[in-house]
Amino acid sequence: MTTSTRLRQQYLDFFKARGHAVCASTPLIPQGDATLMFNSAGMVPFKPYFLGLKKDLSRAASCQKCFRTTDIDRVGLTLRHLTFFEMLGNFSFGDYFKAEAIPWAWEFLTKDCAIDPALLHPTVFKDDAQAEALWKKQSLKNPVRRLGEDTNFWAMGPTGPCGPCSEIYVDRGPEFGCSSPSCAPGCDCDRYLEVWNLVFTQFDRQGDGSLKPLPRQNIDTGMGLERLALVAQGRTSPFDTDLFSPITDQAAALLKTEPGRSPETALAFRVIADHARAAAMLMSEGIIPSNVERGYVLRRLIRRAVRYGQLLGCAEPFLYKLVPAVLDVFRGTYPDILKAEAIVASGLKMEESRFIETLAAGERELKAVLEKTSGTLAGAQAFKLYDTFGFPLELTKEICGQRGLKVDEEGFAKAKEDAAEVARASWKGSGEKDFLAEGLGSHQSEFTGYASLSERTKVLAARFKGGEGIVVLERSPFYAESGGQVGDTGEMRSADGRSVLAEVIDTQKHEKTTVLMVKGAGLKPGDEVLAEVDAARRRRIMPHHTATHLLNQALRMVLGVQVRQAGSYVDDKRLRFDFTHPKALSAEELHRIEGIVNEEIRKALPVETREMPPAEAVAHGAVTLLGEDYGYQARAVLVGSKGWKSPHERFSLELCGGTHVSNTAEIEAFKIVKESSVAAGIRRIEAVAGPAASEYVTRKAEAHKAAMAALVAKQDALLKDIRALGGEAGPCPEREESSLRSHLKNLENSLTGLKAKKLSGSTAGRKVLETKGIKLCVQKLEGADPKSLRGVSDKVKSELGSGAVFLAAAHAGKLSFVLAATPDLAGKGFDAGSLAKKFAAAHGGSAGGRADFAQGGVPDSDWDQLVASLSGLL
Repeated sequence: MTTSTRLRQQYLDFFKARGHAVCASTPLIPQGDATLMFNSAGMVPFKPYFLGLKKDLSRAASCQKCFRTTDIDRVGLTLRHLTFFEMLGNFSFGDYFKAEAIPWAWEFLTKDCAIDPALLHPTVFKDDAQAEALWKKQSLKNPVRRLGEDTNFWAMGPTGPCGPCSEIYVDRGPEFGCSSPSCAPGCDCDRYLEVWNLVFTQFDRQGDGSLKPLPRQNIDTGMGLERLALVAQGRTSPFDTDLFSPITDQAAALLKTEPGRSPETALAFRVIADHARAAAMLMSEGIIPSNVERGYVLRRLIRRAVRYGQLLGCAEPFLYKLVPAVLDVFRGTYPDILKAEAIVASGLKMEESRFIETLAAGERELKAVLEKTSGTLAGAQAFKLYDTFGFPLELTKEICGQRGLKVDEEGFAKAKEDAAEVARASWKGSGEKDFLAEGLGSHQSEFTGYASLSERTKVLAARFKGGEGIVVLERSPFYAESGGQVGDTGEMRSADGRSVLAEVIDTQKHEKTTVLMVKGAGLKPGDEVLAEVDAARRRRIMPHHTATHLLNQALRMVLGVQVRQAGSYVDDKRLRFDFTHPKALSAEELHRIEGIVNEEIRKALPVETREMPPAEAVAHGAVTLLGEDYGYQARAVLVGSKGWKSPHERFSLELCGGTHVSNTAEIEAFKIVKESSVAAGIRRIEAVAGPAASEYVTRKAEAHKAAMAALVAKQDALLKDIRALGGEAGPCPEREESSLRSHLKNLENSLTGLKAKKLSGSTAGRKVLETKGIKLCVQKLEGADPKSLRGVSDKVKSELGSGAVFLAAAHAGKLSFVLAATPDLAGKGFDAGSLAKKFAAAHGGSAGGRADFAQGGVPDSDWDQLVASLSGLL
């Protein structure tokens, strides 16, 4: 038997030998294309090539992972319909056309796959004489059949690219037919199974319906691997092929039931095998069950499979036990899914368990309702099952259908909308800003805030009510809230910058236009203004945003590549990052994640941005958000400048329109504050970075100092009271007090370390002198304390290589300093302690230390003279 793995590889090898670039499958979630929920065909990843946006390929072949939601309810009822499937495809972008595509298709099927030509029936569009003539040149055993536009003509829409199709059918025998005298290729019965569809995109349909030849003719073909395996392996159903049989066998063992026991049992096993396979593939890409969009589709699959499992007598979760069988089917083709095995299994088990708990109550309710129902179940009743018991409408329809009843779907939709209206009515927002912004979407505002935080510009539109209003600028440096990043604030000044005209309190997007929420009045269209972003606030936001990129990658490194971002928020005070994961993170995992982020900060990696098509960024391995529409051009943010095309030379690459630091060292430090659950399968990490991290550690240190003082005072008071009453008390519990002091010491050390990192990143005023063959690095630092100076000196020494470091900081008229020597210099007789004492004595201060490190203090005076004095003592 030819295995599916062999068929897949045969196909790719066949077209590789004919000059095609073999492209790996992209994820099930379209990258950078929000118009699609899932990749539903092999051509989807190649849309930029068909549209002429990319031109680096002229012909390609792939085996693409696909998912179609329209077929969920038909899975199991027919032998044709699947949810998840693999589509083999060969594509030409203005290169070859029908004269090559048709002979190649025939050759692959009859020679490489050894399918009997007598079973193959090619069809063409009724007006495509060219394709018919090319088919007749092949060694056909059956006549070419012409079919109509409904089956053999492809169009993107009412107008635009389109073209005829040539579908190849396999005759499975009269026993699969409908017994109609007119049964032939194109019939809806199971006798003639479409295996391969060749689409010849050669026309541009005009508004009047006429067909204009395209300047570049394209080939787009698609052949389901499951159907090819059915034919090549001589099976009667795709569920009997090696793409499904391992899953079915495992399910039979778990459920202790034979699939062929009855038609109802066979149906149940087909549903379970398809849905288990599809659910595992979706979850391996980070999708989690929910009540919206892709998550809802996944939930439908799981619940439908659980329901059929219960019909076979299984009252416990079982789908999760099929995950190893699913992964074994795809182990050699998609090895990355193996990394997600534990996540998928635990997520499935959690969803199954929850549904089983509510299913019994829902079914009892439905059964009671159906006993009083004839003909049609009321929509309001179906919605109650959905809203109260989590009972999917599709499942209600299926159960009703088994009893010969219908469901009032319009009534269900109305009940659902009424419930949503009640929820909306409970919101107390005034809607005033929306009213003010109405109609402003026609104004185009150019964002200039990546390069500059101020801009001389013109007011395009302005509306005010009282002392507040909305303004649109021709060019704006203000970042509008998006991508999880809060909007900028700032001021608008007169053109000469002398007077403040309005305070910008927020920046938002409205109908794709940037609008400024302002306090003030008097601005009108045409006014020239100086727009200034609150620079200090923006500089606190940027470390948080770049830190989320580092955190995202660290999570993938520790928890697995299946982790997906599920939301984020960054402002000047903190960051919040939501991600898919089925359980709480351990203390060890959090420690590793925090350590990875801080390590990349210490490495001082450059952060670069580029504009590029989303497909190109994805081809380079960029991380994207599920379903995000990035347009034709997207902004890619790279951490590690050499890694645009070399993944091993970068830390992270994401599509992101936010504002970022230019080097990870500017983040200074990263501290996880909290990890919690947001929803089933969604975890949240809250953290601080940059100045906010230093402030957080300071607050924690002060809180712990106060806590320790309070504890010691309370212990002293208790001892005093006990002794006053004549009682006996042992010594204070030093162990507990020591633990508190140790914790406090650690926090203080952390704060000192944070300050040292921040200060070491500043090179302002740093000089390297050379006297008597000794390099001396000197720098006066603002805002440093003696402990921080020591930490900075260690870093400067490592950068200096060999020599001495003299660092100082002034406070309240006194200059604290450190003098440090590299090990090699100290080994040659250089004595930092002795030199520091001489220097301090010469300036009315004091100092002390060892040969490699000394510290002291002197009255603050002219810095250059102090440096000259120290140099003279070398």
